[in-house]
Amino acid sequence: HRIENSAADPVQLEIFNHLFMSVAEQMGLVLEQTASSVNIKERLDFSCALFDTQGELIANAPHIPVHLGSMSESIKVVMRGQPAMRPGDAFVLNTPYNGGTHLPDVTVVKPVFISPFKPGNCADFYVAARGHHADIGGVTPGSMPAHSRHIEEEGVLLDNLLLMRDGELQEQSIRHVLASARYPARNPDQNIADLAAQLAACEKGAAELQRLCAQYGLNTVQLRMQQVLDNAEYTLRHALKQLPSGQFSAQMDDGTQFKVRIDVDAERGSALVDFTGTHYRPDQPQHPGNFNAPSSVVMAAVLYS
Repeated sequence: HRIENSAADPVQLEIFNHLFMSVAEQMGLVLEQTASSVNIKERLDFSCALFDTQGELIANAPHIPVHLGSMSESIKVVMRGQPAMRPGDAFVLNTPYNGGTHLPDVTVVKPVFISPFKPGNCADFYVAARGHHADIGGVTPGSMPAHSRHIEEEGVLLDNLLLMRDGELQEQSIRHVLASARYPARNPDQNIADLAAQLAACEKGAAELQRLCAQYGLNTVQLRMQQVLDNAEYTLRHALKQLPSGQFSAQMDDGTQFKVRIDVDAERGSALVDFTGTHYRPDQPQHPGNFNAPSSVVMAAVLYS
């Protein structure tokens, strides 16, 4: 079952593309069935994905587009901030400054170890589940205040915290964080229930990756992941070669200007996307309210479009 060369066979590539997507879709099904809040269980505001050992996105089930390009940033934040991670660990974060979107979108990240573990080893894979919690604190219920001007007003900031150690949910420490913010979570029981559901989804993803590696071998699965990435790059570069360069602008009701210039290099199949000139006012580039997008959201929007 192990392959000896790195040539990408189109049939095998398609098979593994579907196998990887199936892992993410099964994670989503577990999350939908076990979540507590209406936002996740019924409104389906969640995303599940798997990533390679470098934290690069391999498969993201077709859930919420803005999650698509930003979750990889969350994985890399965990990788940088948790160098001593080990089997049985999971981490939680929602900070917009580190791969998040807005505070209600809480991401659970689980490293997956297939090889025999040695301290300091990188995980072989990562799985993640992001869900929109019904409330994470803030000045208004629902944690999406229309007139907020500071991140504290939106709710509790979870910045790469340990959620599970040796397979045990760190419930008391998470409850302490949820209760100790300036505007604490209103229903921490539901937050804990949703986090447990996200952990269950990640455990499902980890189990499916274990099964794939048992069937095909770790080296083969990792090689196929690299081929998926290579094929995605080739496909995107080919698509970019067909697009013209251009510049565009739009204005919001409050006068905020959006400007973007796209310079396509048809020879290389690449594009430079430049948002210079986007501002609230010429003397105030940052919006005074909550319309400012973190870099991970800008990346997600660009990738999606």
